[in-house]
Amino acid sequence: MIDLAITLILAFIVFSILARIAPCNKDQPFIRKGMVTDLLYRLISPFFSRFVSNFFLAIGFSLLFYGEPINEIGKYIENGHGYLGSLPLYIQAAAVFIISDFLLYWTHRFFHNKTLWKWHAIHHSSETVDWLSTFRFHPVNIWLSFTAVDALIMIVGFSPKSIAIMALFNTIYSFMVHANLNWTFGSFRYVFASPVFHRWHHSNEEEALDKNFAPTFPLLDVMFGTFYMPEGKLPQHYGVNGMDIPESFIGQIAFPFIEKNTSHPPFNSLSTSSLLSGASDAAGGEASTGSDSTVLASITTSSTTGATEKSCSGSCSI
Repeated sequence: MIDLAITLILAFIVFSILARIAPCNKDQPFIRKGMVTDLLYRLISPFFSRFVSNFFLAIGFSLLFYGEPINEIGKYIENGHGYLGSLPLYIQAAAVFIISDFLLYWTHRFFHNKTLWKWHAIHHSSETVDWLSTFRFHPVNIWLSFTAVDALIMIVGFSPKSIAIMALFNTIYSFMVHANLNWTFGSFRYVFASPVFHRWHHSNEEEALDKNFAPTFPLLDVMFGTFYMPEGKLPQHYGVNGMDIPESFIGQIAFPFIEKNTSHPPFNSLSTSSLLSGASDAAGGEASTGSDSTVLASITTSSTTGATEKSCSGSCSI
């Protein structure tokens, strides 16, 4: 908790100074409404995400290694398995970084679909976007994107250390792309996500809707036709059109369960069929028992803590 407090204080100081030097939106306040709500997401969401991650891992590993001793499965979870788990850790981390970005691009696009939009709209609800907006994600959004992707990566063989090793970088990078900065990265705008790139994604201006989904590598948006970053223009308006999302933490948690309006005004260009089409085009000993699954779930708690902390504890840049 002390480490988290120090991180947040340092981030506030650093990004406040940078926003004063090179702001994207000059009149944006440093202290804004909704900051407490964002902090509550950071304090509460990781606790529940850990249990969901353990559930995903228990199911996946139980099916993949059905019949193997529980202690052996525990080793696979802790150290990785197969060819991928045998790779040097730095190669695993690099591969996980690239694969995660690709998978999160597509999960992000799915959350802009009519069916899932009201869950993701929580992240877009802040009308003043800054580094602290990183944390504002509904838990369901976290579980079906970041948590699910991390679990899948471990299930196919990567070590949880390969996920955890990138946690600090992901945290800082996510703060940066949400910060109120006018950085475009110039010639590298198509290579690395910049604050302006991601602020266009948060803009509620019509031409910017359903654009810039990549967490880190905008080349994905270029490849799939969702890149938007006009020369000489900066986003000015943020928030969600057509939905009255509460400011309070409890209100936002309850909102998707009671909201009946699932539209994505003024239009939703990403239908389920088009998403599936786009994904298709891009792809070119003893039998385990029910009690074994319970034991397996307990094993994942100790062996994946570092990895699951990464699941949107400060690394969500979508």
